[in-house]
Amino acid sequence: MPTKILPIVDCRHLTAFCEGHHQNACSLPAAELPERMHELPKTSEPIILYGDTVTLLEASAFLQGKGYQVVQQIEWTPSVQAALQATGELARGAHSQRLWQPAPLIARFVAELAPAHGITPGTGLDIGCGAGRDMVYLAMHGWQMCGIDYIPAALQRAQNLAVRHQVGIQTECLNLETGSDPFSAYASGQFELINVARYLHRPLFPWMKRLLKPGGVLIYQTFMQGSEQFGSPRNPNFLLKPGELAQVFAGAEILLDAVETLDDGRPVSAFIARL
Repeated sequence: MPTKILPIVDCRHLTAFCEGHHQNACSLPAAELPERMHELPKTSEPIILYGDTVTLLEASAFLQGKGYQVVQQIEWTPSVQAALQATGELARGAHSQRLWQPAPLIARFVAELAPAHGITPGTGLDIGCGAGRDMVYLAMHGWQMCGIDYIPAALQRAQNLAVRHQVGIQTECLNLETGSDPFSAYASGQFELINVARYLHRPLFPWMKRLLKPGGVLIYQTFMQGSEQFGSPRNPNFLLKPGELAQVFAGAEILLDAVETLDDGRPVSAFIARL
């Protein structure tokens, strides 16, 4: 098997990055790291840093404080650039490698389940979208995505992420747990896909049925009973029961109904159904 390439973060300013960088590097300037944590890989993946003396110190201290293992710090010098040029590993311009990944369930849906079941991209809604990785990934694969979250800063991160990956998304700042009709701005049958990740508010289930077109797809991945043994959430209102989604969406064509385990041991649902 080929050797796995460790994630490379270039922590210099974007201007310096554009003038020359390792071809596998992601441009994440040290000053922007606190706002762009969602663009990093899992903390379990060791990281290589490129930068100048100041940005290496700043980035390595920040990342190690967040639990990352920085296995190599490479100061960017003319000799480093020349060495990369000689080995064909030097790149120029603003193109930056993607280090982040969507939820595994989304990646599996795009790569396997959608093609296997003849599901083609259409309009999609991401409920509780957060910083938008799942939504942007779906947009990168042809879906016209709209995301809802109640945190304005999270929606701004989602918009920034979409811009960096040259896709368009819509976002709406909305608290779905207030009011009698949380989706009043949306028409019945407006979406071909609804995605929900790590969010559970059971009163929304009937609304999801209304928002999906006939044959629309629901993707639901959130914490299940048993997660409280490993950490949060502990409130039973935020924990799915075994078989709960299949019961709530009885009559739908269930494409996947499984329990997966996160790295920290918490069980999560892997549920995909066509309504």
